[in-house]
Amino acid sequence: MAQPGQAVMAVGGRGELGGVRRNLGVPLAVILAAAVWFMAAPKGLSLEGQRALALFAGVFVLYLTEAIPLAVTSLMVVPAAVLMHVANVRVALDGFSSASTYLIVGAFILATAMVKTGLAERITYLILLKTGCSPARITLGVTLANIVLAFLVPSATARTALLLPMCLSILSLFGSGVRSKFAVSLLLILAFTNATIGAGILTATVPNPVTVEFLAKTGRIVTYTDWLLYGFPPALLMTLLTWWFVQRIYREKHEDLQEGVDHIIREKLAAMGKTTPAEWRALSVFLLVTLLWATQKWTQFDTTVVALLGDCLLFLPGFGVLKWGDAHKGVSWQVVLVCGGGVSLGDILMRTGAAKWVAVSVFRLLGIQGASTLLILIVVMLILQYMHVLFVGTTAMATAILPIVLAMAEAAHVNPLVLALPAGMIVGGYPLLMFYNTLPNIIVYGTGKLRVGDFPRVGVPLCGVACIVYAICAATYWRWLGLF
Repeated sequence: MAQPGQAVMAVGGRGELGGVRRNLGVPLAVILAAAVWFMAAPKGLSLEGQRALALFAGVFVLYLTEAIPLAVTSLMVVPAAVLMHVANVRVALDGFSSASTYLIVGAFILATAMVKTGLAERITYLILLKTGCSPARITLGVTLANIVLAFLVPSATARTALLLPMCLSILSLFGSGVRSKFAVSLLLILAFTNATIGAGILTATVPNPVTVEFLAKTGRIVTYTDWLLYGFPPALLMTLLTWWFVQRIYREKHEDLQEGVDHIIREKLAAMGKTTPAEWRALSVFLLVTLLWATQKWTQFDTTVVALLGDCLLFLPGFGVLKWGDAHKGVSWQVVLVCGGGVSLGDILMRTGAAKWVAVSVFRLLGIQGASTLLILIVVMLILQYMHVLFVGTTAMATAILPIVLAMAEAAHVNPLVLALPAGMIVGGYPLLMFYNTLPNIIVYGTGKLRVGDFPRVGVPLCGVACIVYAICAATYWRWLGLF
């Protein structure tokens, strides 16, 4: 069983186009950064802001092209910012010590315990066993498993790794060859519902804590329950809608194979044996952490502090279920470094005024100065939704784009929560357009049962519907809850 932080890759690359993009990445980044550095000073942008924008331009290209590893690009932010005189060492390193970075570490360690003890796997099998074994019920079972695992495992890649072997075993029972409608439906639902439900749970995907970190810099504190209150209803609605839509598009009739699938699942559960004491201890820690997160408004315990406290309990002699070697393997250090470097870069853009200048320029270009809050929100969501086609991974996209979204809120005299919360949810929850957008997409594509066109065929309309759903939420119950 793969650990949460391990990137389980079933495909070795993205073909010749990806290779060309990587080869051009470094020279293109240097050229673009130099062009911004030496251009005539734009009106309203300070010299320090222009230098920060040059840094952003170079890093943005490197993120897009993956010309060098994303973690290394993020580390480059520190020396580049200092040498370009846009930040001192303390400011440049600030993102690596941020609360969101340590929340990600804490969540990965909690997830490692769920996976190592077998608790997450057991819950998955029990859900699939209860839902039934017709094609529609199987895909619903995978969807429900994704919903439950989103609370337990903060890595979309790890959640996919947990469920993929079971999905492939089921496909072999149905006699699905290299490609069938049921295979396409099952694998797309595995990857897509994994993403959409992640938008509604603070610890389910990295862009969520990154969003909270940037909001904290504006003085707005968002708790675990705040995120759940605003984000979970639309995420749940979109997750169920995604299940329905995909299995309708790729409908294929099969005879019910209840006995065969039941046999596989019961065999897996029998091999696991009874629920172990380690599983019960891991579950007790998770429930304690969840309870403290849910009662933050009364206890005033910080989200990150609670996660790290839970981690410490998992290592206690005689009670804990983890050793440091387990945690080291379970944490995706690349994700941690990308988050840290991205937060530092975003902070620099905000401090120097570069983000605000970009935001004002976007407003002028789109002609929406003085527009209503709701219209601005819809425009921002639409732009972000379809920008996914440019990015590989949502962490880099979140750290690059959210500072500009916050600056747009300031320029429009809008509460930053109004734009940043849905923006973070859109970035983290809807990378559905192309197979290369996230590792889960790449993993299911790598099974050989999907085509490139399958992703935009269902992803484009689902992303459009998501914008409508979140706009309706903003216009109704978000407003009723006092978001704006």
